[in-house]
Amino acid sequence: MAVVTSTVLAIAATTAAVATVASIDAQKKGAYEARKTAGEVQAASEKQYAAQQQQADVQNVRSVRQQIREQRMAQASMLNVGAQTGGMGGSGLAGGLGSIGSQAAGNLSYMSKIAESNTAIGAAQLEGAQAQSRGGAAMATAQANAAMWGSVGQISGTIFSASGGFKKVT
Repeated sequence: MAVVTSTVLAIAATTAAVATVASIDAQKKGAYEARKTAGEVQAASEKQYAAQQQQADVQNVRSVRQQIREQRMAQASMLNVGAQTGGMGGSGLAGGLGSIGSQAAGNLSYMSKIAESNTAIGAAQLEGAQAQSRGGAAMATAQANAAMWGSVGQISGTIFSASGGFKKVT
C-alpha cells in the first residue's frame, strides 16, 4: 500500500508540475502579447499625432493665406478710395494703411501662438498615450510574474504536502 501511495503522490506532484509549467508558459505568452499590443497602440498614437499635426499645419497655412489676402484687399480698397478722392499721399491714407498692416501682423502673431499651443497640446497627448501604453505593458508583465510565482508557490505546497508536510511533535 505504501508503494501505491508513493506512486500516486509522485504522479500528482508530476501532474501539478506539468500544469504549473504550462500555466507559466501561457502567462508569459499573454504578457508578451500585451506588450506587443501596447507597442502597436503607441505606434498608432504616434501616427495619429503626425496626421493631426499635418492637418493643423495645413489649416494654419490656409488661415495665414486668408489673413494676408484680406489685408491686401483692404489695402487695395483703401488705395482705390484714396485715388478717387484725391487723397493719395495724405496722412489719413498712410495711417489707414499702417493700421491695416499692424492689425494683420497682430492676427498673424496670434495665429502663430495658437499653432504653437496646438502643437504643445498634441505632443502632451502623445506623451500621455505613450505613458499609458508603457504602463499597460508593465502591468501585464507584473501580472504574469505574479501569477507565475503564485503557481510556483502552489506546486511547492503540493509537493510539500505530498511528501508528508510538517510532522507533529508529540
